[in-house]
Amino acid sequence: MKNSNIKTVNGIGKACSIISRIAMIFCIIGSVFCLIGIGAVAAIPTDKINLSGNADATITVSVDDLDMSGMKFNINGDKNGFSIDSTTDNISIDDDKVDFDGVWSMNIDNVSSDDESTTFKLSGDFSDFDKSAVKRKMIFSIIEAFVSVTATAVMLFFAGRLFKALSKCETPFTEDIVKKTKFLGWAFVIYAVVIGVSLPVVISALAILMLAYVFAYGAQLQKESDETL
Repeated sequence: MKNSNIKTVNGIGKACSIISRIAMIFCIIGSVFCLIGIGAVAAIPTDKINLSGNADATITVSVDDLDMSGMKFNINGDKNGFSIDSTTDNISIDDDKVDFDGVWSMNIDNVSSDDESTTFKLSGDFSDFDKSAVKRKMIFSIIEAFVSVTATAVMLFFAGRLFKALSKCETPFTEDIVKKTKFLGWAFVIYAVVIGVSLPVVISALAILMLAYVFAYGAQLQKESDETL
């Protein structure tokens, strides 16, 4: 009669196997749509991208450093003059213009300062958008999504193989399960590198690899026990 713990492992493995397969199918569909999207955007003639309209904005920042929506300013000056330093990679600022990553710029029409803050009045014309840059950024964003979804699908593929093996096993301490667990662990490491290293993902990858070696040790003990009997 099969051990109750093994039955539980088989049941959880079966459920996780089904879930991982469904999720992998959605990821594959997402990857296909991303490829279609890349082709569709690349095929759009640049002269067909038309933007029109005007924009006005007023930005008030304190004299001290302020991080606002990714724009970090260091403002020095008084009512008679000012200087601005920007530490962001995507936005550059000079005496009369704010440039948004080479895609669009707004004119600085007026600057007023007091002892506590500096106020900028900006204006821009949407027709000044760099159409080629807009197209490139759209393609790059879709490529990023494609890479992320594909990496997720690969990770789910190896997870599904492990769950399928666990759903049928008589014991988790076998070379087959050890191998599949190691594959999943390294797939998780690659996944972390692709989507961006974060503490939870790194800990998960290390936990899976550690579990693989725990299973390996258990498999060795199982083998020694079987040989003794």
